[in-house]
Amino acid sequence: MRKSVDPAAVRRLTGQLRGIRLSQKRAEQIAAELARMNAAARLEGGLNDFNDQPMNFGVVLAGLAKR
Repeated sequence: MRKSVDPAAVRRLTGQLRGIRLSQKRAEQIAAELARMNAAARLEGGLNDFNDQPMNFGVVLAGLAKR
């Protein structure tokens, strides 16, 4: 199930939490990237057994951050 991220929420939160003003276009880009990362994290989380490989999840997220 694909979950979306609301660009308006991205704009609001970056303003409130970091004092950063984003254009609508940039908020849409960040929202799309957050949705992609969330989907990858959910997929990996479902495949990963923390008892078997406790570092695997972190390694995958670090690899995604480099893309």
